[in-house]
Amino acid sequence: MTETADREYQAVVLAAGKGTRMRSALPKVLHRVCGLTLLERSLRALNRPEITRVVVVAGFESALVIEECERLKATLPQEIVVVIQSEQRGTGHAVSTALPALKETPSRTIIIPGDVPLLDTDTIDSILADDGEELFPDLLVVSCELPDPSGFGRVVRDDGGNFHRIVEDKDCSPEELEIAEINAAIYCAELSLLREMLPKLTPANNQGELYFTDVAEHALKASRRVSVSCVEEWTRVTGANSRTELSQLEQLRREEINLSWLEQGVSFEDVASVYIDEDVTLGRDVFLGAGTRLQGKSALSDGVVIEGQSMIRNSSIGNGVTVKLSCYLDSAEVGDGCKIGPFAHLRPGTKLHRDVHIGNFVETKQSELFTGVKANHLSYLGDATIGERTNIGAGTITCNYDGYKKHRTTIKAGVFVGSNTSIVAPVTLEEGAVTGAGSVITKDVPGDSLAIERSEQRHLAGWAKKRREQNSLKK
Repeated sequence: MTETADREYQAVVLAAGKGTRMRSALPKVLHRVCGLTLLERSLRALNRPEITRVVVVAGFESALVIEECERLKATLPQEIVVVIQSEQRGTGHAVSTALPALKETPSRTIIIPGDVPLLDTDTIDSILADDGEELFPDLLVVSCELPDPSGFGRVVRDDGGNFHRIVEDKDCSPEELEIAEINAAIYCAELSLLREMLPKLTPANNQGELYFTDVAEHALKASRRVSVSCVEEWTRVTGANSRTELSQLEQLRREEINLSWLEQGVSFEDVASVYIDEDVTLGRDVFLGAGTRLQGKSALSDGVVIEGQSMIRNSSIGNGVTVKLSCYLDSAEVGDGCKIGPFAHLRPGTKLHRDVHIGNFVETKQSELFTGVKANHLSYLGDATIGERTNIGAGTITCNYDGYKKHRTTIKAGVFVGSNTSIVAPVTLEEGAVTGAGSVITKDVPGDSLAIERSEQRHLAGWAKKRREQNSLKK
C-alpha cells in the first residue's frame, strides 16, 4: 500500500434517501448501529488528515439531518457543509447537487453513501492509497466481491484486468451474472471530471433517475483514466437498505466489539447476549453478566462486576464496583468500591463517592452521596447532598418538589435517618443527627439531635373485636 503523499481530499456523503424499505419516518442515515447514526459512522470513517472538507447531501427530512450534522461539528475536525437535494432523482443528481459546494481545491473528491454502517478509517485509508498508485486516475471505482452478488451492479474488466464498465444486475448477460465483483458505490474523482461528466447524465432508465455509475462510461469514452480498488472485506462497504440488513450488519459489528474486549481482558458470562456501544471503554478484569447493555460513552474501570440484565448509559464506574442484577444507571458517576442494586435506578446527576451502598429499589437523581453512605432499601433520594457515613433507612424519601420548584436536601456526615422518614426540602440535617422512624421532617435538625414528628400512639380497647362482630353480622 502506498502513501497518499499529502494529497488532500474533499468528500461527499450521499444522505438524502428516505430508505423506503426501512418503512420509517426517519431518514435512513439517522438509523443507528452500536449507538451511532449511520451518518455519524460515515463521517467518522472520513475523519482522516487527508480529508479536510465534507459536503453532506440531505433530502428526506433534511431538517433532522442538518440537526445531526450540527451536533457532529463539535466532535469532528473537518469542515462540514450541508446541501439540500430537494427532489431525489438518483445518485448522479445527488452528486450534482453537491457540486456548487465543492471548492476548486483540493480537486480530489471521495464520494460515499451515507448508509454503509461498517465503513471504517482503515478501509478509507486503503481506498486513498489505491487512489494514489496510478498517479491519481480521473475516476476510481471501489468494488468488492460478494458471496451472493444478486441484485448488484457488476464490475466488468477487460482481458488485462482493467476497468471496462459497470452493468446493472437486470442488464447482465448470463456470463456477467457469474461475476462476483460488484460496484460498492464509493468513488474517488477529479473535480474537473465531475464538472464535465455530470451534466451529460440522462434519465434513460425505468426509474427516470440520473445514475452516477454512468459517469464511468462517459469518462472512458472521453479517454479519461478509470481504475478499480477492490476492498477485501466486503462487509466494510455493504449498505443497509432494510431493517433486516441493518440488523445483520449491526450483529457483525457487535461481535467485533465484544471480541475486541475479550482480547483486552474483559470477561463475559454470555458474550452473545451483551450489547456494547461503539464509544464505551472498559478496564481490565471487568466481568459482564448476561443481558448487560452498555450505551453511549460509558466507562467502566478495572475490576467492575456487572451481574447482568442491567442498562448503563453515559455513566462512569470506578474500580472494583459491583452492580447487582437488573439496575439502570443513566449519566451517573460511581466511585471506587461502590455496591449498587439489585433493582436500583441511578438517574442523571447522581454522583457516588467511594464505598457507597445503594440497595434494592433505591432511586437517586441529582444527588451527591459521599464516602460510606448506605441506602439499602426502598428509598428515593432526589436533589440531595448526603454526607459521609450517613445511613438512610428503608422507605426514606426526600420530598424535593413542591409542585412548582425543586428544592435541595442537605444531610451532613454521620446522620442516621430512621425508616419511613419523609424529608421535606429545603431542609438541613446537621452532623450526627437522628430522625425517628415514620417522621416527616420539615425543619432543620441540629447536630447530634433526635428529630421526631409523629402522633402519640393511642389504644382503643375492644375496637378490633367490635369490628369483627359487626362484619360477621353483615354476612
